[in-house]
Amino acid sequence: MKKQLLLLVLMILPLVASAHDIEVKNTDGVTIYYNYSYNGKALEVTYNGSSYSSYSNEYTGNIVIPKSVKYKNISYRVMSIDKSAFRGCYNLTSITIPNSVTNIRDEAFRGCSGLTSITIPNSVTSISNSAFEGCSGLISVTINSNTILVSNNNISSLKDIFGNQVKEYIIGNEVQRVGSYAFHNCSKLTSVTIPNSVTSIGNYAFFGCKALTSITIPNSVTSIGEHAFHSCSALASITIPNSVTSIGNYTFHDCTGLTSITIPNSVTSIGDFAFGGCSGLTSVIIPNSVTIIGNYAFDMCFKLTFVTIGNNVTSIGKQAFDEAEITTIISLIETPFTISGKSASWDMITFSLNTFNNATLYVPTGTIDKYKETEGWKDFVHIVEGIPSGIKGVHLDSDKDYPIYDINGRRLEAPQRGINIINGKKVIMK
Repeated sequence: MKKQLLLLVLMILPLVASAHDIEVKNTDGVTIYYNYSYNGKALEVTYNGSSYSSYSNEYTGNIVIPKSVKYKNISYRVMSIDKSAFRGCYNLTSITIPNSVTNIRDEAFRGCSGLTSITIPNSVTSISNSAFEGCSGLISVTINSNTILVSNNNISSLKDIFGNQVKEYIIGNEVQRVGSYAFHNCSKLTSVTIPNSVTSIGNYAFFGCKALTSITIPNSVTSIGEHAFHSCSALASITIPNSVTSIGNYTFHDCTGLTSITIPNSVTSIGDFAFGGCSGLTSVIIPNSVTIIGNYAFDMCFKLTFVTIGNNVTSIGKQAFDEAEITTIISLIETPFTISGKSASWDMITFSLNTFNNATLYVPTGTIDKYKETEGWKDFVHIVEGIPSGIKGVHLDSDKDYPIYDINGRRLEAPQRGINIINGKKVIMK
């Protein structure tokens, strides 16, 4: 009986020690382990042994995965990287993934702390959870693909795939959409390059990217989803391309570092809370293309002092500019409509009480009587007829550093020829 048990153990041992199907050396002499896949017609890269930890750090240095492998005179295409295939290979310094691979499975490169950069080829359509988590040296990721499914349900963020250490993402020029939650809570992310192939940025795409300081939205983008840049508190300025037609709810909410914003003449609506809580924003020019300014759109923009409202606006929501100490409002609206004035409840008022009492409201020539008769607008204490071509006599203390902007809201180092906005005032420099 003991002899039979011993024989059985000896028969099982090879299976335990080597769970992979085949092992083949590359042209550079490096052994890579594979399992058969797709009913034996293709291969997937795996680890050596019965589990990823059977042989510590079996992949080291530079690894080049081939597109195809010839084994016993049969060629097999390499189409996937198996779960935990390179997990714990901390001496792996670089990996070349061929254009034949379509799937990178769970935890495939987890703990590969020696990797500093990774390029995903455009053949990859699926990257599963934690594929690159714990790659603490990884700072640059390039994604080249039409579709990246960042988890089994395609709603988790790249944080779930790469962990939270990556600072720079370069999105390949074949990607057509930055998906919902794609960079959600990637709090160490400082820079993202979006190519001209991208046409939309999904909901919550960059939500909580608190270190994000640099992002360029290309002219190919036509829609930016809700909460897309919510709580990106390090952004100082952003230019929205003239291809975008709407700014969704909460798009830039709580971007506390945002000091200037350029809204193009293509935007027709500004959603609820779109810029709410942007406490560093000092001026905003709403172009003539905009018809709707949503509820709380600029609420809690505490430093907002200068606002221009385009002539096609037909609706301004509740608390749209509440808790902002605005000193100058230029309204280009020819036919004023009702807004919530000083008699409204605190949760309905359009502008703050201080704005109604202290701001100067400039209105088009010939419309002052309409404004003085229209609910809400008539509550402004200081209404001046005629849109100013410049404001004379602006007194500036020489020992103070006043913010200077051009007419589009871009911050300037010094006043330039033409229209400038200085300390919330419109000034013409000749």
